[in-house]
Amino acid sequence: MSKIIIDFFMYIFEATLLWYYGNSVFISKYSKSVCYISSIFIHILLGLIYQLGIVYLNAILLVTLYCAFFVILYQNKISSSIFHAVIFIIVMFASEILVMGIGSFFYSDFNAMDKELSAYIYVIISSKILYFIIIMAIMKIAQKNKRENQNDKYFWALFILPFSSILMILSFRYMAYDTVLSTEMNTMWIASSILVLFSNIVVFIIYEYSQKNAAELYDLKAANIQEEQDKKYYDLIESSNNEMRGFAHDIKNHLIQISNIEKPEEVRLYIDSLVDEVDKFSYTGISKNKMLDLIISKYIRICERKSIKFDVDAKTANLTYINNADLSTLMNNLLDNAVESADKSKGGFVQLRIFSRNEQFDGLIIRNTCIQEPKEVNGKLQTTKKNKKLHGIGVSNINRIIKKYNAVYDWKYDSESQIFETDIAFKKQ
Repeated sequence: MSKIIIDFFMYIFEATLLWYYGNSVFISKYSKSVCYISSIFIHILLGLIYQLGIVYLNAILLVTLYCAFFVILYQNKISSSIFHAVIFIIVMFASEILVMGIGSFFYSDFNAMDKELSAYIYVIISSKILYFIIIMAIMKIAQKNKRENQNDKYFWALFILPFSSILMILSFRYMAYDTVLSTEMNTMWIASSILVLFSNIVVFIIYEYSQKNAAELYDLKAANIQEEQDKKYYDLIESSNNEMRGFAHDIKNHLIQISNIEKPEEVRLYIDSLVDEVDKFSYTGISKNKMLDLIISKYIRICERKSIKFDVDAKTANLTYINNADLSTLMNNLLDNAVESADKSKGGFVQLRIFSRNEQFDGLIIRNTCIQEPKEVNGKLQTTKKNKKLHGIGVSNINRIIKKYNAVYDWKYDSESQIFETDIAFKKQ
């Protein structure tokens, strides 16, 4: 009876692991509850077949049902489904053989699980934990191939738990080797072993869930920052449009004034003054990269409104090989920080230089006045804004794009002149 109870929970565990793996590696066609119920149904069927004691039939059904599970419930090719199903079966049997081999090394009895309940618990629980460890490692590798930016910083540290669980179960088996356990002790031994087994997968599921929530929160914060930047730009455009409407309203008076001027030189001077006014509303096109020119135009207007001197030179390079979204994110974050810093300085200025260093690299240099010395931790620049969790994303986005384009990033600060400089070298693509 005890073995039947253990086997029942083992099939539930395998069903949970199969479901978790499928949802983590593939894109589901149905809801998670449908997939989980399907996995439970498959393992109930496998449990009934197992009772027949036909090993080869059980193995064939395992591969067939696992393959059908991946094909029917997930967006997956048949060849890939067969591959993952075979991997599951190989790992499952290899784990059991390895654990029994380790047990026989200590106890000189490879088939002890058929004779003793404690040995049966040790082999079944330990093999499932080892099975779980290997499948989790395969799952993470498969995820990494599909999701380049997935953060695995703490994932591998979680494996301390399953390895510790195996060691704990092995230790208890060793202590109970020459001891006849009472019914109560066996019950406690079974219950605690099953709880240890399920605690492993629960911890990993909670970790993945928290990582997913953190990624969604990160994206939301990044969207909020972009929205803030867009709002600034739209406000600036609206202000410029209002000025343009005012200028258009006054153009009639300007024309009347010109018609009343008799001297040609005075007419020319008057028209020149109007040209200067029109230039305020013109699109800045200093490179052949439209996105770059739009960004430069944006910050020219921002700096004009804030009385910040903005000096630009981007004639010999225009970074056309950088995706527009990445270029916008990079330049907006860099220039937004530069303008905000310069705005706090008396006689603030921002200098932007984009140039070709040689046939292989383009350079980007941004220099700006900065009265507050920047903070760094372990060589990494830290945001000085109050909401560090929110605005720190800007620094992270810059680093992400730098890494994506294999660029070289550096910064320096001169405390005497109070000038901050950002230097980036992009490899031409």
